[in-house]
Amino acid sequence: MDIDLLMSTPEELEREGYQRIKEGKIKDGVKMLVRAAKGYEEKRDIQKAASLYKEAGALLRDKLGLYEQAKPLMLRAAYLYLKVIEGEIDKPEVNLERLTNSCLNVIEAFTFLGDQEHVRKYAEEFAKMYEDLGSNYEEAGEIESAIVAYESAYRYYDLLNNKEGVERIAGRLVEIYGKIAEDAIENEMYEESAEAFERVANYIKTIFGYDERYRELMETAGKHYEKASKLAYAEGDLETMTRLLLKAQYAYLLARNFNRANLIGVNLIKMLNQVIENYRSSGRFDVVGDKLIELAEALVGLGKFENAMKIYREALEETGGRIDIRARIRISTIKYIAAKEMSLDLLRVLDAIDFLMKHAKFLDAMELAEEAIRKYEEGEKILKFMYQAEGVR
Repeated sequence: MDIDLLMSTPEELEREGYQRIKEGKIKDGVKMLVRAAKGYEEKRDIQKAASLYKEAGALLRDKLGLYEQAKPLMLRAAYLYLKVIEGEIDKPEVNLERLTNSCLNVIEAFTFLGDQEHVRKYAEEFAKMYEDLGSNYEEAGEIESAIVAYESAYRYYDLLNNKEGVERIAGRLVEIYGKIAEDAIENEMYEESAEAFERVANYIKTIFGYDERYRELMETAGKHYEKASKLAYAEGDLETMTRLLLKAQYAYLLARNFNRANLIGVNLIKMLNQVIENYRSSGRFDVVGDKLIELAEALVGLGKFENAMKIYREALEETGGRIDIRARIRISTIKYIAAKEMSLDLLRVLDAIDFLMKHAKFLDAMELAEEAIRKYEEGEKILKFMYQAEGVR
């Protein structure tokens, strides 16, 4: 269809841009998106404008290889996201999700541009900003918001390799999650206590490394996941039971209690096969894919990568190739390698991946995970099986 570039609304230009991209007319589509972004800027919808500039820049680079033409669009996006951040911080109630996404986009944009000076500059600003926010939320008793803010501060201090900042924030999070674990145990909420122990372990390792303290806390997390799974079984909730046993398997794995991890893994595989068969026979195909990825992860936890990737392929087919499932199989692989190699570096990579996953940055998480897997002796072989399952040659 013909569209009047001068009279059309930003919404119309955006729709037309995406339609042309869908038709394979990438360059024309990008032009429409840029015009739409300018229109949104004029309407003072800064966040929408920023997202379209960023997307247009990424399309120019990734689809057309026009890196130089992409740079001004990405730079424009970065400065608009900084405006969004300024506006958000000035509000009486900060929307942490919007703030976090904007901060991530600023770092991504300057990384895209290869501008390490600005990456460091804004990472430092964001780390301090989130630390202050976390402290304010903690003082106000808004613990969930404090955790979100502190975990963001942790990520930016880690990005900067600021050991003092990382350890300071880790200390705050250990205290917060320790209290959550105590309260959960008191109320016999074993899944919640297991998750809290796992988080305490995660931040303890930042201070002391992959040592006995970390392993003991992960062992405790494993025991609490097992308790929670038994309660689910008693209630006839097999879906929850298998999910919790998988968490127990990996908690024991990272605790380097390989005997317990393997025993749970072997039993879990039998249970999952039965659960999947029952769901298929009863027509509950909506959950088959999720149980198949659990089965693949259980096999990874036993080091059976070739078998795991065959099941992974089935999981992809059942779920239409869901991107979160692609990320999960990579995370499971890194956990297995981290445990076997007793690698603190890999645990730190998992911190960054976890942060990206929480904010739905699945492609970035996958890329980071693959970089880590490649460094392992058998990494290329594992990735080859993975790519074959995904239909990548």
